[in-house]
Amino acid sequence: MAANGKRYNQEFKDGVIRMIRDNGRSVASVAKDVGVSEQTLYQWLDQDRTQQQPDKVRIMELEAQLKESKRRVDDLEETVTILKKATAIFATQHRK
Repeated sequence: MAANGKRYNQEFKDGVIRMIRDNGRSVASVAKDVGVSEQTLYQWLDQDRTQQQPDKVRIMELEAQLKESKRRVDDLEETVTILKKATAIFATQHRK
């Protein structure tokens, strides 16, 4: 966010979110009416959604951690395989 960007209080944000969700208005029309970019409104909607569903957010975080851990395990297994092959090569060269 730019250092000179506007700051909106939570009451204003909640009102704008209600206009979109409760009144069924489009993000584009609300953005134009209140003078806030559509991107900002989508960010506010996303933040509100995550606040309403903290369990789903935690599940998504844990799934991301699990995916990263699996990727790391695969990478380490590949490294072990390479090192075993290198050890075998060096061992046979040393014996000659």
